Amino acid sequence: MQLIHKQILVVEDNKYSMNRICSILKEIEGITVIKAENSGEAYKYAVEYAIDLFIIDIILDSTKEADISGMAFAESVRNMGKYKMTPIIFTTCLEDPKLHAYAHLHCYEYFKKPYDVEKLKEAIVTTLQMNMPKCEKEYVCFKVNGIVFPVKIKDIVMISNKTTSTCIQCANGGSIDAPYKFSRQLLLELNSNKFLKCNKSIIVNIDFIESIDYKINQVKLKKGFGEVKIGRRILKGFKEGLAQC
Repeated sequence: MQLIHKQILVVEDNKYSMNRICSILKEIEGITVIKAENSGEAYKYAVEYAIDLFIIDIILDSTKEADISGMAFAESVRNMGKYKMTPIIFTTCLEDPKLHAYAHLHCYEYFKKPYDVEKLKEAIVTTLQMNMPKCEKEYVCFKVNGIVFPVKIKDIVMISNKTTSTCIQCANGGSIDAPYKFSRQLLLELNSNKFLKCNKSIIVNIDFIESIDYKINQVKLKKGFGEVKIGRRILKGFKEGLAQC
């Protein structure tokens, strides 16, 4: 089963349970798994990325009696405008929160541990195939010397990774030199199929591509932003990404 450009946030403090869920997710193509061990990490990722499905353990701190911090995190997610309708699957050893989860948090499914692996996988695939409205991010933020710079995603022409920094070039000719971020993290934060990796250090916005010469594997950008080489190892993925847009 192949799904395209889906991001799943798994919130689970137990390493065995986390590995078990991730082993299921590895069988599903076209998804990116983001892992969080606690609600603090999970909230940070929910803000930074655009999550298509949450898989949340209700108990995130087994050292605390009657802990339901996973439920509290789900409530905070529902208070974020972009996640009002995003599917949530709960996994837990508790039975009591089930009615609260369905009634107040509108969760898609609830699995009591130990759960049936195949049924969980089926629920994951089903939720990802649902035609849920996806909130497109308008801005991506870069922090430079303690100052946060919001940049309109549609205005980004190209992102280049240097040795210790990341350069963001915008359509108005402006640019930002921000602390280094891996290409994978940048693509997750952008969360748009408009951005494709050309080589190991450069990501381009396809809306600013003027032409592509596959004889020399080179992209020419609009507005005088120059040419970018397409890496041989990346060429196949670049073509596939372009075809999906």
